Amino acid sequence: MLLVLVPFLSLHLFLPHSICHSLYQTLESRLKTTLPEDLGEALSNGTVLCQLANHVRPRAVSIIHIPSPAVPKLSTAKCRLNVENFIAACRKLGVPETEVCVCSDVFLCKLPAVLRCVAALVKYEGETKGETRTPQTVDPHLSLVSEGFLVFYCLAMALIYTLYYHLVA
Repeated sequence: MLLVLVPFLSLHLFLPHSICHSLYQTLESRLKTTLPEDLGEALSNGTVLCQLANHVRPRAVSIIHIPSPAVPKLSTAKCRLNVENFIAACRKLGVPETEVCVCSDVFLCKLPAVLRCVAALVKYEGETKGETRTPQTVDPHLSLVSEGFLVFYCLAMALIYTLYYHLVA
């Protein structure tokens, strides 16, 4: 309900601290830069993600739209291009399709999905350099579906089955 009442707040404020912290550590350590406190806002224009892809493999993203001091906010179209270029680079670099986030994950600040994609990209970097495991800063196993949703889904299916059984009998 709070999300409906205050839609302008970034969703990372409601996520477990470990997810945000893990994503922060990964991005800051790889790019050797300091990110702003609002991680969702920092990632939403796609520049940081494109820089990460280029860190993993130079020129993986050929064009990155970067805000200038004169115009500090990119247009929606340029933000979308950056995010699409990042996703295309992830696919080109061999990140499994199940791990690749979608544009809406970045724009809606769905940080668990973005972290899963970043973790897979960093894992790819480690494999190409001969490392056998992912860095400690990345949570290696993020479920595609949350436990809460699975419980809800199972209960809903059991209820539907029960209703169907009673209606048919």
